[in-house]
Amino acid sequence: MYRTLCTLFLLAVACMGPLALAADGSTTHRLIIRLKNSDTRSAQALRPSRHIAAMSRLAGHPLSFVQRLDDHTLVLRLPQEMPLDEVRRIAERMRADPAVAASEPDRRVYPALVPNDRFYPDQWYLFDATSGISADFAWERSTGNSAIVIAALDSGIIAHSDLDTAGRVLPGYDFISDPQTANDGDGRDADPTDPGDEVAADECGPGTPAEPSSWHGLSVAGVMIATADNNQDMAGIDFAARLLPVRVLGKCGGFISDIIAAMRWAAGLPVPGVPVNPNPAHIINLSLGGDGGCTAQEQRAIDEVVASGAVVVVAAGNGAGDVALQTPANCDKVITVTAVGKSADLASYANRGAAVDLSAPGGDGTQGILTLFNTGSPGPAADSLAFVQGTSFATAQVSAVAALMLAVNDSLNAPAIEQILKSTTRAFPAGSTCTPSNCGTGLLDAEAALAAASAWVGGGGGGGGGGCALGAARRPDLLWLLFFFVPLARRLCRVLVTDRC
Repeated sequence: MYRTLCTLFLLAVACMGPLALAADGSTTHRLIIRLKNSDTRSAQALRPSRHIAAMSRLAGHPLSFVQRLDDHTLVLRLPQEMPLDEVRRIAERMRADPAVAASEPDRRVYPALVPNDRFYPDQWYLFDATSGISADFAWERSTGNSAIVIAALDSGIIAHSDLDTAGRVLPGYDFISDPQTANDGDGRDADPTDPGDEVAADECGPGTPAEPSSWHGLSVAGVMIATADNNQDMAGIDFAARLLPVRVLGKCGGFISDIIAAMRWAAGLPVPGVPVNPNPAHIINLSLGGDGGCTAQEQRAIDEVVASGAVVVVAAGNGAGDVALQTPANCDKVITVTAVGKSADLASYANRGAAVDLSAPGGDGTQGILTLFNTGSPGPAADSLAFVQGTSFATAQVSAVAALMLAVNDSLNAPAIEQILKSTTRAFPAGSTCTPSNCGTGLLDAEAALAAASAWVGGGGGGGGGGCALGAARRPDLLWLLFFFVPLARRLCRVLVTDRC
């Protein structure tokens, strides 16, 4: 269906000829005119008449009659397709006619894009009326731009049949300096491949449980950029942006010092002993975190990264506590995201508080976020899909929507993206356990965010305040598997995973 819509759009453009499109690409060639009651008989007699000629003079373009909606309301045609903003100005001029009660563009509407991916109907977080992010309507404005780069500071990346590794995954870097944490035989190197992060009981500290490999980086990437509309597994939110995998999490988590270096590198800033990143990220996704306050070194790095032009999106964390105690979610100048379940209630595991900027679906109870997964542990085995839960995946949705915003308006800066994301959220439904005091301004609304991004011409915003484990005492995300899974070669693997982010 997407390809069909694109074909129709290209044919329409070919028929239009040269045209300066509106910021959001919307055009029309028709107006709806409502006449005052005293001019009803004029409306009934209309067609080519002196009245239309008078309105044509006001419009500055010759108008022709299309149809009558009722005794007072007409549809008139402009001589050619025009940007919607220009047609609005024409409509405003026509209201100067004393016979005209109202005048407005006859706008086009379109079917919401529905990708043909086999398990798209299970991706409720993209379209659910209560808690979904309205991605289906946002895609009518943009499905992304390959010039946009999203850096995922995570457990690394592995190949998957529904991930365009060759075309959309950039050469990243492994910033894990401790070989034991890295679990790949060495320290920092240019290979961000995730070797797996399975741990035995007590390996991450006394009393810590044994856990299988999480493939957390793959799952976060799937939410953002899984190949969409390919009649295969699932749809990523951004159809075109490229992923910069930056490995910072291994066995038993990762160290703040490595994450600081990785943030700077991802933004294109110099890091001693590491080649300069040739593909600086526009958005940096941090689906990770740990207990404690934002350190001076973390804040300095974030300040430098944001000043360089990158947007930093951070998970609130899964401790069911105050996000003020979770770093880097409590740092300034980041966009902090918490998670809601399908009912739009605050997820039972999610951190909350005044430092949260907005909410997005993270799953809860028996409802998870469908994304890419792998059946193997300790190393990778078969490709599969999984239902996961956590603020990690709510954060990935916000990062992907920020990428779509840049696709429609590449002049947006980090403060503007934060301001737009927060100001365009949907209100929490009545009775929700989420309020602006604990879950941010509201629920992520991709369609509204893209509309506002298209119209943005300048201004600024503010700071913010987003969590996988840092340090040896915590474990990065994966948690427990519920239900069952079957290798993708046979059928969709339905695994419910809850992460620690």
